[in-house]
Amino acid sequence: MTQLSENEKDIITAHPIGDGLQRFCASFESKYLDHDETNLTTVLERFPSKTSAGDTVLDLLLALQSQSAARILRSRKRDGFLFLDIASICARVPLSQVDVNNSLSLLRLVVNQKGDDGAPATNNHDIWSAVFDLVTLVEAPVAPVTPPQTTLQGASFQQTPWSYTTGTLEDSSELRSDMDRILKAELLPSLRLDVPDIYETLFGRIPDLDNLADVVFNRCQEGETPLYKDGVGWTQWPPSASEELVLEWLQKHTKLFSGWAEKPGRQLYQGPGRYLRGSTAKRKLDVGIVTARHGFNDLPVKEWSQMLVLGELKSHEAKNNHCETWIDLATYVREIFKMQERRFVLGFTLCGSMMRLWHVDHLGTSGGLSFDINQDGHRFVQVMLGYFMMDNQQLGLDPTIANMHGKQCISIDRNGQTEQVILEKLLRKQAVVVGRATTCWKAYCEKDQGKVPLIVKDSWQYTERPEEGLLIKEATDSGVLHVARYYHHETVQVNGKDDDIIANVRQNQMKDCGRTSFTQTPSDKPDVSDPDAFGKIILRQVERQSATRKRSSGSMKNPSSPKRKRSIQMSQGEAHNRVRRRIITCDPGKSIESASSLTAMLNGMIGAIAGHESLLNAGILHRDISTGNILLTEDEESGFLIDLDLAIRLSDHASSGAPSKTGTKVFMAIGALHGEHHSFMHDLESFFWVLLWVGIHWNGPGKERAKLVNESWNYLRPNDLADLKVGRVASEHYFHTYLGNNLTPYCEPLIGCIEEMRKVVFPDGKPWMSENRDLYGQIRAVLESARDGLKTQSLE
Repeated sequence: MTQLSENEKDIITAHPIGDGLQRFCASFESKYLDHDETNLTTVLERFPSKTSAGDTVLDLLLALQSQSAARILRSRKRDGFLFLDIASICARVPLSQVDVNNSLSLLRLVVNQKGDDGAPATNNHDIWSAVFDLVTLVEAPVAPVTPPQTTLQGASFQQTPWSYTTGTLEDSSELRSDMDRILKAELLPSLRLDVPDIYETLFGRIPDLDNLADVVFNRCQEGETPLYKDGVGWTQWPPSASEELVLEWLQKHTKLFSGWAEKPGRQLYQGPGRYLRGSTAKRKLDVGIVTARHGFNDLPVKEWSQMLVLGELKSHEAKNNHCETWIDLATYVREIFKMQERRFVLGFTLCGSMMRLWHVDHLGTSGGLSFDINQDGHRFVQVMLGYFMMDNQQLGLDPTIANMHGKQCISIDRNGQTEQVILEKLLRKQAVVVGRATTCWKAYCEKDQGKVPLIVKDSWQYTERPEEGLLIKEATDSGVLHVARYYHHETVQVNGKDDDIIANVRQNQMKDCGRTSFTQTPSDKPDVSDPDAFGKIILRQVERQSATRKRSSGSMKNPSSPKRKRSIQMSQGEAHNRVRRRIITCDPGKSIESASSLTAMLNGMIGAIAGHESLLNAGILHRDISTGNILLTEDEESGFLIDLDLAIRLSDHASSGAPSKTGTKVFMAIGALHGEHHSFMHDLESFFWVLLWVGIHWNGPGKERAKLVNESWNYLRPNDLADLKVGRVASEHYFHTYLGNNLTPYCEPLIGCIEEMRKVVFPDGKPWMSENRDLYGQIRAVLESARDGLKTQSLE
């Protein structure tokens, strides 16, 4: 056991753990010791084989991390505090990079307060000594496993790290078992809890809300049998807080509130047992707020597009601080972002009688201070009336999309004149909570008699990233071929200001929060490329504020002005920001999987590769080759590339400063998945993975897609996916067998083409170790030969 210095002993004595681990111990005992296995020694012998072992170790580490001694004891591994060492281990546990056996000594000391033999309670010195031991074991250097070094020219560039979100999934069935893992990783870095001014941010600009709430709450307290009594709470509140009874209670009381306030425009949606239409996978919503409509709750089918405010109900108050509750709500928020034109989404969770308000935008998720509706009935009335009284913009709906004669339209200022652009058809809407949330429409100018088609694209970009519109304009002006041509670009304006998230969406509010990490971290592995992501998040928080506040679990009677020990402030200078950019291009095209034949699909691929080379010759590297970014011309004679979101100028030798960039993981090159600096060679390899993906899933024009053979690729960690891809292409024999077993019958004529392309992209079954501009011509030759062969067969 680590020998503590006298200074360390003094710190531990001055900052005792006390009952700081009581909650963890109670949880451990109920999970492992309240059953047949009552002997701690026996439990610990079997503990590493438990499926929940990693989660339990993580809960213990988070409990220790919250102790004041952890923030004062110096690290023996780095320039900082022991707190940071624990944070680093926390990051590795979900990734299965920590041997549970190494934590058994610490577990025994924490749980076995009096020992199996009745010995005196474990002292704090022993516990912290065991923590130092665990840090030494986990942080011990191991030989890294890295891919071979390449001589690609881009290797000297600084590079923004990749991140993967629910918006980068390809052909996913979106099952909760898979989605939750990705969604947790998407939300974790940006989740902010106990935001003190969330009520003022959401409801502070609603005229007459406070006066109406006073009137309604006073009526709730009138009569011989009032609805609310001080010291009692809501008199008809169901003690069991079961979902069904709470819904009935909410329906009755909110109907009374809206009637007394004379605000009949909205009503409660009761959702249990009903699937909402519009989801890829079946989804149910507990409760929500919708536009009032007679008989709405009796309609057999309801849609996500009708939901204005989302609610999640749990019968147990303890669920208020469980990430399971927050992920459930975020799952529903993602559906709203997918089905509606939203800048942000509002929601609430009600766990027992504990309520928390939520504001979710594409930069992150903010949850307010929870309050007990039975102790603060007036606040509950304010909140529900506020949701009923909000206008569309306060609810998060996009005010820049107007209605013109029954058609959606936007206004742009181009060449000194205002143009009305009619949004004719939604082409693509990225389903994501935290991310770019790219949306594309087919459109035309209202004054254009010929209705020449345009493509309008909105996306929320990190402010540090170069403007895509400028890159497209640069490419068009340089004469680049086979890439979407420039028409217009702008930063979207709302209320006369750039539509960024910090200043405009959040109105420069919600900067403070009480805590930023999950109270209960999931055992699922976050799908992030950096194994120290969680630790680095905490490290940044510590550097900004030096410590986090552990929130009291008690109820608050006045949540609008809470007593807080410490808060974390995210200033504009420290926090990354997103801004909404709008780009209009001239070439609509269509998906290569909408082609009328295999020949046409190959034409699209050939044209896109030519476009990539043309871009490179103009000094621009695309970096995001995917099925969605390769389009086929309307006449199906060629193809072109779209989406320069992630493109860079080759002259830029520094990273943009954005915290991350997202790409479609299933199409990424092996080296890119391993973190190599991006080269055009990686993009050329991505064309191979696109062709393989099409061959496995495309059943031909107008037909449903084949079973998602490679859907699991969406959910693998980058290094694991890279290893899988290496194995897939290593052997010519096994690759041929794989194609024979997995290509759709319609795409079987492509077997020879895909095999030849494998030989070109992976000589000797391995990725290229150096750049080779001749690869463009070699790949095009393979595709052209296959296309010409298909044409000949059709003539015969």
